[in-house]
Amino acid sequence: MLMQYKIAICDDESLHIEKIRNALPDQESEIFTDSQSLLNAVVGGKRYDVLFLDILMPKLDGISLARELREWDTEMLIVFITSQVEYMQTGYEVRAFRYLLKDQIETGLPIIWKDIERELFERQDAYFTYAFERKTYRVPLRDILYLESELRRIVIHTTSSDTAFLYGKLDDLASAYPSFVRIHKSYLVNRRHIRTISVGMVVLTNGDPLPVSRKYAFELEKYK
Repeated sequence: MLMQYKIAICDDESLHIEKIRNALPDQESEIFTDSQSLLNAVVGGKRYDVLFLDILMPKLDGISLARELREWDTEMLIVFITSQVEYMQTGYEVRAFRYLLKDQIETGLPIIWKDIERELFERQDAYFTYAFERKTYRVPLRDILYLESELRRIVIHTTSSDTAFLYGKLDDLASAYPSFVRIHKSYLVNRRHIRTISVGMVVLTNGDPLPVSRKYAFELEKYK
């Protein structure tokens, strides 16, 4: 099964956007044609595995944008796109993963993509990996608020208010991912997103309240 990653492309030139999209191996991507829109998305909770970022963006240049993005996301792989060789050493402070010259997108990106896949594979312990409709997806564990059992499906609730689905059992996921704690027959909660614990209820970092059943209340006590 093909691994699906969350990819963003930020470039103000449609020609280069299309070249990048065409060179990606059957991956969906979100497009931004100005720096502020991407920054707003990340500040609003969006997270990406990989960002292809043009250095010479108007108003807010790529380096300055990356510096601000790092305040919100320290894990995203940033690949700078540039037309000039002299810019290829300017992203050290924002931990650029790679650089790609615009006239080498078609030949250079497939090579860089192998490095991206290798890096993300080595990080996979920090991700929630699941399969749905013959595709494999990855969500950073830090972005998951809780998992909810809904009939035969499990709903993934994230910090960006997005939801995703998979088929499975909460018992199996609880064993596979110790960062989650069972609070109810229908809920597994990410421990890092528990804000408060009270009798019969937890409140998450986004303000959502969830019920705690008597069966699992004792297990939850250790996280107070």
